[in-house]
Amino acid sequence: MSSAIALPRDQQESLAKSWGDCVLFSRDWLRHKQWWGQQDMLRSIFTNRRTAVAACHASSKTFTAAEALLHWVTFFKDGKVITTAPTDRQVRNLVWREVREAVPGSRLEFAKPPGVQTLEISPQNYAFGMSTKSQKEELAVRFQGLHGGHVLIIIDEAPGVEADIWDAISGIRAGGVVHVLAIGNPTIPSGPFYDAFTTKRELWNCINFDAFDMPNMDGIGLDVGEPEKSVLGRPRDLMDLTEDELDDDKYPFLNGRRWVKEMLIEYGVDSPRWEARVRGQFPTQSEFSVFSLRWLEDAKLREMPDDSGQRWSAGIDVAGEGDDETVCYIVDGTRIVDFIATGKPDPRGAVVQFLNQHKRKIGRVAVDKIGLGYNFMLHIRDQGYTTIGINVGEGANDNEKFFNLKAELFWKARGIFELSKVANLTDERTISQLSGIRYSETPKGQTKIESKDDARKRGVKSPDRAESLILALIAARSGRMSLAGIGNGLRFDNPTANL
Repeated sequence: MSSAIALPRDQQESLAKSWGDCVLFSRDWLRHKQWWGQQDMLRSIFTNRRTAVAACHASSKTFTAAEALLHWVTFFKDGKVITTAPTDRQVRNLVWREVREAVPGSRLEFAKPPGVQTLEISPQNYAFGMSTKSQKEELAVRFQGLHGGHVLIIIDEAPGVEADIWDAISGIRAGGVVHVLAIGNPTIPSGPFYDAFTTKRELWNCINFDAFDMPNMDGIGLDVGEPEKSVLGRPRDLMDLTEDELDDDKYPFLNGRRWVKEMLIEYGVDSPRWEARVRGQFPTQSEFSVFSLRWLEDAKLREMPDDSGQRWSAGIDVAGEGDDETVCYIVDGTRIVDFIATGKPDPRGAVVQFLNQHKRKIGRVAVDKIGLGYNFMLHIRDQGYTTIGINVGEGANDNEKFFNLKAELFWKARGIFELSKVANLTDERTISQLSGIRYSETPKGQTKIESKDDARKRGVKSPDRAESLILALIAARSGRMSLAGIGNGLRFDNPTANL
């Protein structure tokens, strides 16, 4: 036994066998309950130099990474672990939160309790976490100092980690025993994490966690009429389960039956969010998607100053009775400030109350004035707001390129996302709706956005949140110089003329 922590004599014989086995270590020393996927992941980390785990939501991948960290630094006398993720918040609140919660309940007595993102047993035996954005230069220096000994590098939220960090990690693998674990939701079908499962697969042991592989889904399948998108050959269909059966989850810390069903209803099997967050697969996003999932994930992580000092703008997409929502987004330039989504039959009061919370800062409000939206716009104007009524069905300013104004404005919003301008996009439903918007080309070569009716035919609900955000982003640019450099440079010097 070559552990970094001296064991009490009465424990040495009884637990000697489990000490060297990462799975038994987790069970006997950390007192953790595991499912078979966790066991495969743990054994791969200690057996293979490189392990990549593309997983669905709530699959225990981060929890398992924390178990691996604790085993590595205690088992090897020269064991060192470094964890990284795109942001400081992710470093603190993902793997290291699991570490902080696991140590007090373990059978091991550590010399010191773990810090927010540090654990030290000896000068040669420690773990720490650093982000790839705010601590990028320091992180590269720390990588260089890790040559020799037993080193484990954990890359959390791997799709968001930049390529040069992956290159730095490759550089330290030349000396000592260095193992790498990369984990994340497979949201972006490009980059180093994606390459680990495709062009560089022979270099990695790749593991996928599908929600239908979770213990809570044992015997539960799904038949959507398309074999490649179904989970066939199981005795029960997810959509046939009773309310009690939907809540019968044996592992409450894993995603459950009700969550999977809700995601199916919310997104549909064609959604990139369903593929990545539920099936644990890189999305086969249509080449005719208006918004790349990569841009949307980047907008989710991007940070901007809280207040630019400019007037804010709002966008409102109005819905009638039914399942659709009336949505209002507020933006400070391209930084999302706040939003409200309501299914009330008469949403005027809720939206006005929401706008009034920010009234002193709001400069203009864009409203989709088609149908119910026209009177809604007049009501907002009566409350003292400067409104821009937009009829997306009207002709485009550039009718050679675009089928109508909707296509033109969506393409402007596409350019804003593509140029990495949008920040604080945290609402998952909005991301799903944006990622599901498609376009086509007319016989005249004009760009045309898929109609809501056609989208519904393939199981996609009305993208109310997405359209509200697009209106807000466009409103933020109306009355300014131009959108030069984005799309074809449509001018908004006179908002009423163009919109």
